[in-house]
Amino acid sequence: MKKITLLLAILYWLSTTTYAQQASDPTRAEIDAFVKKEMAETGAPGMAVAVIKDGKVLHAGTYGIANVEWNQPVTPNTLFHIASSTKLFTSTLVMKWLQEGKIRLDDYISQYMADSPSIWKDIQVKHLLSHESGIPWPQGNNTRIQTSEQLVTALKDSALVFQPGTKESYMNGDFFVLQYVLEKIGGKPMEQLLKEEVFTPLQMTSSGYDLETRGVPVQLMEPLPYKSQIFTKGKTHPLIFKNIYTQTSYASAGLYLSLEDGIKWATALDRDNFIRPDVLALVKDKMPLMQDKKRAFSMLGWTWEENAGHLMVGHSGGPGLGDILRLPDQKLTIIVLCNYADMLPYMAEAIARLYVKELVPPKLAKTYDRGLVK
Repeated sequence: MKKITLLLAILYWLSTTTYAQQASDPTRAEIDAFVKKEMAETGAPGMAVAVIKDGKVLHAGTYGIANVEWNQPVTPNTLFHIASSTKLFTSTLVMKWLQEGKIRLDDYISQYMADSPSIWKDIQVKHLLSHESGIPWPQGNNTRIQTSEQLVTALKDSALVFQPGTKESYMNGDFFVLQYVLEKIGGKPMEQLLKEEVFTPLQMTSSGYDLETRGVPVQLMEPLPYKSQIFTKGKTHPLIFKNIYTQTSYASAGLYLSLEDGIKWATALDRDNFIRPDVLALVKDKMPLMQDKKRAFSMLGWTWEENAGHLMVGHSGGPGLGDILRLPDQKLTIIVLCNYADMLPYMAEAIARLYVKELVPPKLAKTYDRGLVK
């Protein structure tokens, strides 16, 4: 009787944590072989890949080296810097607050700042998320230590690049101001808001920010267990590469994510137990200006693209350190984390094509030369 009970328990666990392999789905060995081939061709030292469908993990694999100096392999807990893919988690916070009534996409940002300039009077929260605000990119922000208050004060003196809602232009100025708004609502720094509102409820226990500060002659940061190094191309061997992100940019970039935590996030979105389906569906909605465009940003800040009749949303960062793609109508999510700064974001869509055969391959290069080493 005990053996039967144990067998039933095992079968139940498998039914809730695995996915019945479809005849057309790639095997684990096929995905492993594909990832290793791409790493060999591009020179990427380390990578972590997950495929999640309808709340179940189809594939989770780790490859290569996280730290060349110590020859440490990539593991499910290895933290990868995901750069602008951070925006997906900021968007998740916004979605949570939408369903809790703490914020509305149609809110004018002037209601969150007492001395909002008159040229910002038409900017709404959705304009910040979809890069339609016209607020300029504050050049040099990542080299200065300042508060969100100081950054926004400086931006208030800048002319808009265009009138809100009349154009879409990818500029991090949008998310710097969005961070100011979210911190006003939550009353805490961005890294604490994400931890308390998103990471902790989803049991994402390893991901976070290193809170780096730089000056002359010192550089300080919080230790993050299992943080991978980032590499760029050298003449004879990879060189260590370090992005600079200050706390004022944490809504737009700077997050370190593990594959294990990424899976928990994607699984929660599929199972509808964290974000309501009607709220999550907003990632599929484009702004009015972009209705006829094949590629755009949704009103929640996710990239939006149609491919062979399939909607693909997500975000990349680095440009290819983080590459997260979701086919919402199929509840299929591809997460690719990489520690190669010269990588371009093609891997998530390439892996998606192993599952959705009719997707048309993008005409993109796989890597690019940063020109750092002559």
